Amino acid sequence: MAKANGNTLGRSSGSLNAPIAAFTMALILGSYCISSIRTARREAQSAPTVGTTSTATTAARAKTDSQNAWVQQALEESQSQSQNQGAKKN
Repeated sequence: MAKANGNTLGRSSGSLNAPIAAFTMALILGSYCISSIRTARREAQSAPTVGTTSTATTAARAKTDSQNAWVQQALEESQSQSQNQGAKKN
């Protein structure tokens, strides 16, 4: 007759907890990833077309333009100083 000592499949019941928990977490994480990807695709399809811009995009472009203008101005000043120093040496 089989001995009833709390073993399941020849193992203690506590040794099955970690694999079951890992499998459950993997299943939940996988379903969350699939759901997130589908949501992102759906939102991308319903997004406005390329021709229209949002306020945030317009503000970001204005900020980038002002940064580029500053860099352009510094570059022009540097070039004019280099040309002035070259003219003084001649």
